Amino acid sequence: MSTEDESLVDVHFELEDSPPLLDEITTREGSDLSQHLLNIEANRLSIAQSQQELQSIEEITDTIQLLEHQLDAAHRALFQMDGKALFADEVGLGKTIEVGMVLKEMVFRDAHDTFLILTPAQLATQWQKEMADKFGLDFACNYDDTFAGFDAYDKIIASIDTAKRDRYAEEIYARDWDALIVDEAHYLRNSGTNRYDFVADIDYQYAFFATATPVQNDVTDLYNIINLIRPGLFGTESEFERRYVPDHDDSGVLNADELNRQLRSVMIRHKRGDTAIDFTDRQVRTKTFEPNTQEQKLYEAVTEYVKSHYSMQDGRHLVMLMLQKEVVSSPWAVLSTVEKWLNGDGRDVVGQEREELLKVAKQARAIGRTTKQEKLLNIIEGVNERMETGRAIVFTQFHATQDAIVDALRADDRQDEIPIHTVSGSLSSADKDQQIQHFRERGGVLVTTDSISEGRNIQFCNVIVNYDLPWNPMSVEQRIGRIDRIGQDRDVYVYNLALEGTIEDYVLEKLYGKIDVFHQTVGGLKEILSEREQSTGQFEQEVLQQMIEADSERELENNFEEMSVDLEGDMRSAKKAQRFNEEVFEGFETGEGQA
Repeated sequence: MSTEDESLVDVHFELEDSPPLLDEITTREGSDLSQHLLNIEANRLSIAQSQQELQSIEEITDTIQLLEHQLDAAHRALFQMDGKALFADEVGLGKTIEVGMVLKEMVFRDAHDTFLILTPAQLATQWQKEMADKFGLDFACNYDDTFAGFDAYDKIIASIDTAKRDRYAEEIYARDWDALIVDEAHYLRNSGTNRYDFVADIDYQYAFFATATPVQNDVTDLYNIINLIRPGLFGTESEFERRYVPDHDDSGVLNADELNRQLRSVMIRHKRGDTAIDFTDRQVRTKTFEPNTQEQKLYEAVTEYVKSHYSMQDGRHLVMLMLQKEVVSSPWAVLSTVEKWLNGDGRDVVGQEREELLKVAKQARAIGRTTKQEKLLNIIEGVNERMETGRAIVFTQFHATQDAIVDALRADDRQDEIPIHTVSGSLSSADKDQQIQHFRERGGVLVTTDSISEGRNIQFCNVIVNYDLPWNPMSVEQRIGRIDRIGQDRDVYVYNLALEGTIEDYVLEKLYGKIDVFHQTVGGLKEILSEREQSTGQFEQEVLQQMIEADSERELENNFEEMSVDLEGDMRSAKKAQRFNEEVFEGFETGEGQA
């Protein structure tokens, strides 16, 4: 890490070069000279003040709703912390916006322009989009099809686990970066890990790290993170432990006041209660329905097929996972996949297996309007009756289900004059934006796949219907997060539809219910699931495995009960970590005047 003292944005004034102070000026002979020097002093102070203001704000006010605590954070990071800051606001307060404002200001002043942003893999493209859309900052990303390496661009966003690979790390080490940005910085809490050593070996002048949970297990987590941002602030690790870590095994902290004073020079932390934001409530309506006879028989046939042909060894678990999710979504989703397989697209099915799939296809074709379609139409009718400009987003995971939902809405007499908008992954980014703009202007129903569950803010709508439920809680929260965020001024209504007695029903009751997923924020879920693999596929495979291994309904219930007990254990650990964070930062003063 570089420790150069070059000015961050070239705005500091040396005291020895200053004109005489006021009390010295008044002693000079001649009022004209005194007045002249007073004018010089006033002009110098005016220039200094203007130089320590965020000058790039006018360029981004059309794309961002700037909030006071975010302006405060960016200003303090630049002008009071000399470009070495840990953004530690609570979840949902916009740490990405704060970092983006800092980088925009540095570019606006032509001060610095080589930036490396390291994030968890799943957040890299989201950062890239936000930097471009909100700040006009174009970053290359290691997931770009045309990415040419870490020595080919001045502004790069990358997965930290990709960047630390030897062939990429050498390119990164060979450069002098103006600023290093690390999101989810709590992943660097353990020194000596590959991630930590990789970051420590990068040559960077300024550091902007972000995490809502800078302390998770031990106060030394904080030492390790801060030591990457501002080396030497707390002395050696042994000095830090002697001063702040208790001798016994209590998860407390010594000399908390002194620790807080030190932290103010490097850490920015706002709590939700510190801001003027009035977060609205979530109203969750979970509706489970008894499937009709045809739906029940189709579910049983697909489930039996999946259990018979599931195999981790030959990779079939992934296609079986998809089929089991489709059957609780709609018969048309199942039919779409099965017909492809029967036509030789993606699977070679012969003999008994082919006979089973032909039976499934026949059952799916025989189903007309489904139970979920009927219930959805009732919900949409209620939304439009109670709201002046009725808007609802209907989420599904499957294109065939999306088409069936749109057909049902258009065929229903009650929905004649309701505009219907659709978004799917096949649309370009510009086309998605256009559909969302039409939805905003005209109201109605937006029927969408999860292609908009990340990266787009739709606070002008406050109703979501989860027509089918992702089995991963994080995916559900990402859907809700499109409307339940800063800028939402109404209560948010979430409707969940599920068929009784299906795996969807078990996920809803046993897993989502145990961790109260619909009232958690993304950050809360990240903490709860921190000990698990958080990728969607891994979690969903674990859910499917419970079903595969059950020989009876009672055993299936027991399997899910065991899984929910594990999640409750994760939740207790998360709450313990949260309480520890609150203790460590108790009395931590925020605001410009305290920095």
